[in-house]
Amino acid sequence: MSTLWNFGSLAGIVLVIMIVTGIVLAMHYVPTFGGAFKSVEHIMRDVNYGWLIRYVHTTGASMFFAAVYIHIFRGFYYGSYKARRELLWMMGVLILVLMMATAFFGYTLPWGQMSFWGATVITNLFSAIPVVGDSIVTWLLGGFGVGDPTLNRFYALHYMLPFVIVAVVLLHLVALHRFGSNNPDGIDTMESQDTIPFHPYYTIKDLLGLTVFLIVFGWFVFYEPAALLNPDNSIPANPGVTPAEIVPEWYLLPYYAILKSVPDKLLGVSAMAASILVLFVVPWLDTSPVRSARFRPVFKSLLLDIGR
Repeated sequence: MSTLWNFGSLAGIVLVIMIVTGIVLAMHYVPTFGGAFKSVEHIMRDVNYGWLIRYVHTTGASMFFAAVYIHIFRGFYYGSYKARRELLWMMGVLILVLMMATAFFGYTLPWGQMSFWGATVITNLFSAIPVVGDSIVTWLLGGFGVGDPTLNRFYALHYMLPFVIVAVVLLHLVALHRFGSNNPDGIDTMESQDTIPFHPYYTIKDLLGLTVFLIVFGWFVFYEPAALLNPDNSIPANPGVTPAEIVPEWYLLPYYAILKSVPDKLLGVSAMAASILVLFVVPWLDTSPVRSARFRPVFKSLLLDIGR
């Protein structure tokens, strides 16, 4: 198996890092309209190594999504979603959806300008749903506007969802071991004994990949932590001043682009949701008996064009 198979384990390691740093940050965070931004400043300035813990956490979010996106692309390219691994694939897509929800809730917690207006815009998207949309928005906000109840709910959900992700990851691993890993040639190794042990062949490969990954991770943490953060979020939330452009972090930009490209609000929300939900049915949309893109030139060219 190629190094593209490293990213599943890398994502798992980053998840552990995110949970550990998140628990430490939660000890010092104050989920109130007046205290959230100040508590983040307190973590950065007064808590011992608070700046390091926060930067590991914020950088970790980007690294987590990068690893998962590469992991998903590899699954597409080599047909890891095909027969006998449908449940494995669907569990992976569910993890992605939970990650996106967790990332959104976490993005609101620093309570800077982009946090406040991002929470306002994203929650108001649900108002496009006919009949029940306004009720959903009121329930999410805990009232008729973004305030303390909103921040408390998002904080609780951001703290809880990573543990839900861990539970789904464990189910993902159970499904993986049920049918084994795919490979670049798409050969079903469950019916073949022509394989080699996981240790030491793949453990060495995983350790090398982890070393390179942590070097990149560390470079962003120590040299360019702000490169992965929106500068507007360093300004305290001000309901009276709207930022020039309200944008999510880079890992949610594709969905934001879909939303902006459709002029009708309901159709835009529907298209954005469909772009995610369609991933659940990919195993049944692809009816080719050939698994790997190595032997599917048309599929390979189309997939690489979409990736670009």
